[in-house]
Amino acid sequence: MNLSHIFDVFSRRPSARKVLPAKVPESTRNRVFLWCADIFSNKRSYGGYEDYTTEFWSEIHRTLQYRHGRVQLSDSHFRPQLPVEDTVKFLLSCSVPEFLDFLEYIFRVECFQRIHLPDDLAVSELNDLLRVDDLPYYLTGFVKEQTRELSPFGEGEVDVTRTREFPRVIARDNEALHRGVTEPALTLLRAAQFVGVNSEYLEALDDFRKGDYGDSLTKCCSAFESTMKVICERKGWPYKQTDTAGVLIKTILDHTSLDSYFEAVLLIVATLRNRLSKAHGAGVETRKVPRHLAAYALNSTGAAILMLVDEAGLI
Repeated sequence: MNLSHIFDVFSRRPSARKVLPAKVPESTRNRVFLWCADIFSNKRSYGGYEDYTTEFWSEIHRTLQYRHGRVQLSDSHFRPQLPVEDTVKFLLSCSVPEFLDFLEYIFRVECFQRIHLPDDLAVSELNDLLRVDDLPYYLTGFVKEQTRELSPFGEGEVDVTRTREFPRVIARDNEALHRGVTEPALTLLRAAQFVGVNSEYLEALDDFRKGDYGDSLTKCCSAFESTMKVICERKGWPYKQTDTAGVLIKTILDHTSLDSYFEAVLLIVATLRNRLSKAHGAGVETRKVPRHLAAYALNSTGAAILMLVDEAGLI
């Protein structure tokens, strides 16, 4: 595993230090262990028979040793004989942020690329396990992009798929809104043309979770404006990189079947940003964005992105 990936995990993000996480019960931990055993042994594979279980636990063990700077992970007085024993003992009693790190590591080990289970299905199944005990967490999907690169074998250019972002844990505050807005928006934004938007929307979610509601509001508007620029670029509609949300909305309304009254509806996120966020400075007045308005902005942004992309025919 890349060393940078070892330290870019849930517990080291500012949001993990500002919000007290819920308990992860032993039942959830055991279900995740059983699930890992199934997928890395290829028991539920789509044509693969190789067993990577030992390799998986060895890599997870080494990763956690680096992450925590410890040779032995568990607090046992007797040194465990196998990496899997040490790792599982540690993960059964570790803190919630540390266990959430493990969930992210699952998708970063090298042998994950060799299991015969679709990436999206693996992430979806793990999210289902978190829902069983109603945990307020959710793993985002992979973000990948395809490029043309020179073949290392001298055969001209070949298509290469690279992972831009691995699944990461985010908060799931409201199940209905999460399933109806946030999850579909994140799924849509995994497409190659929306890679930049995806990063901005994820940052808005992360800022919301750690309580930086003003920053979350600012990044919501950035994600919304970036989406509209991608739409204009893909459709060949005139726009400039310096165009604000208001200008971009008018351009899209002029080229779609949306009625003019949608202008006021779509402008709401930009209006909240201009009035409440830190983007334009508070002057002599201290601006404090309430949590419920930041949540409204997040959900409004996700819904607006879904609607405009669908209206433009990019879904």
